[in-house]
Amino acid sequence: MNEWGENDKNVIGKGRLGFQNITTYSVKDRKNLVTIDNMLVPGTEESIQWGGEDFDELADRIIRARENKRPVILSMGAHVIKNGLSLYIIELVKKGLVTHVASNGAGSIHDFELSYNGGTSEDVPTAIEDGSFGMWEETGRWMNEALQEGAKKGLGYGESLAVYMDKNQERFPYRDYCLLYQAYKNGVP
Repeated sequence: MNEWGENDKNVIGKGRLGFQNITTYSVKDRKNLVTIDNMLVPGTEESIQWGGEDFDELADRIIRARENKRPVILSMGAHVIKNGLSLYIIELVKKGLVTHVASNGAGSIHDFELSYNGGTSEDVPTAIEDGSFGMWEETGRWMNEALQEGAKKGLGYGESLAVYMDKNQERFPYRDYCLLYQAYKNGVP
């Protein structure tokens, strides 16, 4: 019995979850909504609308900031990756226009999955209904390994993932499409 009077075999002791009834799935069996094949490639997209009247001003401010040796910090959510824009951000990193990249956990998960699987993003409503949402074996196992190894070395979250990719390159054949890996390789935290 748990503290609410329920017999719950997934709860071990006070406040601890048991993992014995959790099922993970191989990402190889998942249909990905985003793949490296549908990513946008800089210089090849002629019809992209880049955000209206303020976009040019933003671009000018970024260039002026870098000309004045000021940092440019890009803070973004996962939809930048899910909408296939990683290669554009990577290009900004490589050109030195972005000096720091910050994202949320979903951003790092999608980026990480692209780097090893060449695809990411499950059908969320279906996955929530069938219980498979976020239960991908390779993603959870390898990200956990990366973060544990990185913590032992005093590395931060993103650097831990990138160092792990670098160390295990055979697992990550698509790392060139991975923003956090490319940021790491270009010295951008």
